[in-house]
Amino acid sequence: MIHTISTHRASRLWLPLATISLAVIISFVIHASAPVAPSKVEVIDSINVETLPVNPTSFTPSYTAYGSVTAIDTLTLTAQVDGQVTFIAADFIEGGRLSHGEMAFKQDDSDLQAVLSQRQAEMEIASAQLALELGEQRIAEKDYQMMLKDFNENEWQIDLELLLRKPQLIKARAELMIANNALSIARRDVERSRWYSPQDYAVTSRLVSQGDYLAKGDKIAQLVNISQLRIPLYVPRAHALQLKPGQLVQLYQPDTQHTYTAEVSHIFPMLDNQSQLQKVFARYVPQPENLVPLIIGDFVEAKLIFPAVTNTLRVPLSALDNDTIWVVTPENTLKQKAAESIFQDESHAVIMNNIDAEEQLITTKMHMPQDGLTVNLVGTH
Repeated sequence: MIHTISTHRASRLWLPLATISLAVIISFVIHASAPVAPSKVEVIDSINVETLPVNPTSFTPSYTAYGSVTAIDTLTLTAQVDGQVTFIAADFIEGGRLSHGEMAFKQDDSDLQAVLSQRQAEMEIASAQLALELGEQRIAEKDYQMMLKDFNENEWQIDLELLLRKPQLIKARAELMIANNALSIARRDVERSRWYSPQDYAVTSRLVSQGDYLAKGDKIAQLVNISQLRIPLYVPRAHALQLKPGQLVQLYQPDTQHTYTAEVSHIFPMLDNQSQLQKVFARYVPQPENLVPLIIGDFVEAKLIFPAVTNTLRVPLSALDNDTIWVVTPENTLKQKAAESIFQDESHAVIMNNIDAEEQLITTKMHMPQDGLTVNLVGTH
């Protein structure tokens, strides 16, 4: 009896819950199967754009490279003759400068002058002997002509070379040549006992002092040529191909804020292993009007100027769509064209002009533009 009453109570409790669940399921099915209104497809008939007047101009490309000033060549100065150092210029010290034509040092040349005097005497003797021999030649020729009148040449076995003193003449001329060469060497040795600077040099080190005795080959000083300097620059290969030796380069030194002019001297025909750029050397010659000339070690900016390109357009970056541009045709429709960019900075680009006279360049960034789409002009820059 008790079990029957419990079962009856449980059936009364679950009946409302089952009814509610069935109603929820029926409502969900009705809602899911209800017809859905079709979504409205947005159709763009035209868009608003801003344009830029087409004004073709000429553009001069340039490239800025960076480098440090270096010396073109250095000179290790050594003694060319034996002798004591009797004179050293005041500026011939470490850190000093030697001007073109300035005598840097001098060695005692008394022994060399004595040798020179001896060689001059030998030269005079050899010259006199040649003159005497030439006189003997004329006498021998006259004697020979007289012999021809008195004797039949066929009856005599005559050595004509000896008769006319040809070997003596050859010897006299050879002795004169030897004496002349010895005199030239003696003069050269006297000249080498003193050294005049052939260029403007900076003295990086000096190893001798006045009074030192130098033997031929002894090292005297280390010099750096400052009359011509050069700057190694690294540029892309495409730019290096457009450069030529002698082309001007504009230099700027940030510390002194001075500008200078150099020229391309060499173009190295290999790429640098690390940067994959090509090395270009610019030669700089200090000018008298440069109160603050470049010095070795200066860091400079070098501006390379390339040939001008005609028929170009300078456009804002907003006009570029990857490698294309959009223009407005005379019918007020969109048209896409290729854009060949030759220069670009943070805000503008320079492209080759391929826009017709009746077309206008669009500067507005557009969302999914299409060829032939109608446009409304809302402004011109």
